[in-house]
Amino acid sequence: MTHRKLHKLFFAGTDTEVGKTYVTSLVARWLNASGRRLGVYKPVASGCMERSGKLIAEDAVALWEAAGKPRTLEEVCPQRFAKPLAPPEAAAAEGKSVDLDRLLSAAEVWQHDCDVLLIEGAGGLFSPLGDGLLNVDLARQLDAEVVLVTANRLGVIHQVLATCRAAAHAGTPIRGIFFSCPDSSEDGSQPSNPAQVARYCDVPILGVVPHGGGPEHVAGIERILG
Repeated sequence: MTHRKLHKLFFAGTDTEVGKTYVTSLVARWLNASGRRLGVYKPVASGCMERSGKLIAEDAVALWEAAGKPRTLEEVCPQRFAKPLAPPEAAAAEGKSVDLDRLLSAAEVWQHDCDVLLIEGAGGLFSPLGDGLLNVDLARQLDAEVVLVTANRLGVIHQVLATCRAAAHAGTPIRGIFFSCPDSSEDGSQPSNPAQVARYCDVPILGVVPHGGGPEHVAGIERILG
């Protein structure tokens, strides 16, 4: 019996609030519409809201709904904390710690249920997820391909180039870049930013997502999946 290869894509940002969840959700909607068996995994979330006595990660809800609600929301995001801090600090505020082993083991429930697993990190690629563990480390341990999401605004050229070079140095090269517009504000750099990044960086630009854009703007993800 031949088993399909599970494609694992790890979505990370150049910073916080760059539209990472929005872009990842669009990718989920695109792939779900194409008929692929899709899984979504948010290893850990902070800044969660309490509802009916349970902490809810709104980013995880968005991913889950975009993917067609596969499995359970608990399995999408098994570790959740209330404080809007980096996950290790948010966990410490509750007298807890991020379970590093669970970050890996909780991904295994998706192993045989999907063709593509979208994994959304927390914050930037080099932000901490747990004690001594960065997003880039988890991506490598999960053997996932990294997709970078960045906000299309002044300063993005440096952020993308620095992140791509640091990722390559860490042994986890980035496979593609999405530019997003997380808010409706504009600046004069937006039209030229993607071309300027492409001039200095050989990582493919997979798409530019306008504010409020739909799944058609992330069709470039197919360049990775083949």
